[in-house]
Amino acid sequence: MQTVSKTKEARRLSKLKRESESHESRNIAKRYKLPEAAVKLIEKAGPVYGQQSRAIQVAVELLWNMPGWGVSDESMSHILNSPLTGKTYKLPPRTVGLINGLALEYGTKGNVLAAIAHMLTADPGDSRPDLSTRLTRMPLPPPDKIVAY
Repeated sequence: MQTVSKTKEARRLSKLKRESESHESRNIAKRYKLPEAAVKLIEKAGPVYGQQSRAIQVAVELLWNMPGWGVSDESMSHILNSPLTGKTYKLPPRTVGLINGLALEYGTKGNVLAAIAHMLTADPGDSRPDLSTRLTRMPLPPPDKIVAY
């Protein structure tokens, strides 16, 4: 086995570091107005998924891919009753688009993030909760209110 000097190894590692000019992030920094309770719940869920943006991404994909299912206003009323605050998340473009699309169904983007926070609320003892258990069957809107994507 070969031994490498520390300086040679440091030089090799510094060449591997990303330069911000050549490798720009593809994520978009978006600022949302959402309830403070939602911010705290998303912060708690961050370590389970590695980071807050990944937790949001997982929950948004689940909400989007389960039509007819969602989070009712009654079940997330304790989140919606807290004061609004601004929070910036760095999210992939697809996630930002899905949040915008779901805002038509939930009323505002902040309500979408409140629904996500409700989904991410951890049950005691769950290391990685099944988010779909927090969804309920939603009634269909009247035919004149259905938006085709």
